[in-house]
Amino acid sequence: MKQPRINSTLYILSDAGIAILTWLCFYFLRTVIYHYPFTLPAGFYLGLLLYTTGWLSLHFLSGAYEDIYHKSKLSEVLRTIVVSLIGALVLLFIFILKNPQQNNFNYYAEFYSLLIPILFLTIVSRLLFLRAVNLQLKKNKVFFNVLLIGTSKNAVRFFNTFTTTNSHSGYLITSFLNINGNAGIDLPASVYKYNQLSAIDDIIAGDAIEEVIITVEKNERDLLADILRLLSDKDVNIKITPDAVDIISGAVQATNVMGIPLIDVHSGILPSWQKNIKRLMDISIALTGLVILFPLLLYAAVRTLFSSAGSVIFFQQRMGYKGKPFTIYKFRSMNKNAEEDGPMLSSANDQRITRWGKIMRKWRLDELPQLINIIKGEMSLVGPRPERKFYIDQIVAKHPEYKYLLKVKPGLTSWGMVKFGYASTVDEMIERMPYDIMYIENVSIILDLKIMLHSIRIILSGKGK
Repeated sequence: MKQPRINSTLYILSDAGIAILTWLCFYFLRTVIYHYPFTLPAGFYLGLLLYTTGWLSLHFLSGAYEDIYHKSKLSEVLRTIVVSLIGALVLLFIFILKNPQQNNFNYYAEFYSLLIPILFLTIVSRLLFLRAVNLQLKKNKVFFNVLLIGTSKNAVRFFNTFTTTNSHSGYLITSFLNINGNAGIDLPASVYKYNQLSAIDDIIAGDAIEEVIITVEKNERDLLADILRLLSDKDVNIKITPDAVDIISGAVQATNVMGIPLIDVHSGILPSWQKNIKRLMDISIALTGLVILFPLLLYAAVRTLFSSAGSVIFFQQRMGYKGKPFTIYKFRSMNKNAEEDGPMLSSANDQRITRWGKIMRKWRLDELPQLINIIKGEMSLVGPRPERKFYIDQIVAKHPEYKYLLKVKPGLTSWGMVKFGYASTVDEMIERMPYDIMYIENVSIILDLKIMLHSIRIILSGKGK
């Protein structure tokens, strides 16, 4: 019988409990043993809040609360050691070194009284959770549905090897998509069999697929590219069986073996710690921007209200991360009912744009309400510009690789916006696309910072349109 999966909330509650316990120990050490003044209750409870929040934030940024069922004990212990050292060093400078000591031994005693309990308790907690997770996987109480894609001959060979070496991994091949027809498939009856690549969307949704393994031969590059393109906006993990060259060149990493060699396809995906830092930057900068720019936002809203008839905020549905639609917010820069005849892209001399709208577009003030989209998690500061499904369908019909842009959250600015700018036609969207694909293939926090700096320079120069 399938059991519910262990939620990361339990991880968080465990870390919060450990933080509270170690804070009590530290407080006892500081007040009872060393007799430091510590105002009660304000100092105690404020310290407890900051201390607990700090530890949870560090664990979050390190990626501790993600992908619990794919963690290894060794990597989790090493992660915990690094985080504990960082946290203890920060507290060393905040609390310990502020109070001069006649005996330097006291500094070491306080530092290790912080480090050792938090490190020991957190490691024990992590190992207990991972033990529970491994027991669920070994007893097949929790499993991940896998879709196998390939030819019948390769699939049968891989299936037999996979089921032998991964019997307790939690991965269960439940579906097979035969790209060379449906004949001669010697797979168990429990495996759902399909033979239409075009039906891959329905297969993933209908069979609740979480992992896709592709066994296509490397000499079938075009077919492999087509499969990856179809999977580019799907919320699944993708792996490819390697050949000898892949293994020799180092494309197969030991952490991804799962019993047999497999290549993880993860281009455009940031490591957990960078992804969390990116999200923290998004929220921090967006909130700060809303506060600092509030007078400008208010002024823009009032000017928009009196510029022409219509609402102040313009709402429009755009396609977001993994192709999920969301409502984007902008200050209205066009006349009311500007698209009563259907979707139309704006151009440099568009008569639908109001006089105030042209000023906003020049300085990109109309984009400021999207800071709310960023806080909600629908957008990021940096990422491909979100477009409407009406235009995406037209682009994908000509260039299916455009779907790669849906692998990341759309952004307030992008490398395409910096290098190309706004697109007034579908052809210009296609022309801008390579810049955004290049961003996705090389995504990093440093690249995001560079793009933001270039964007600020462009905005200050008034080159919007």
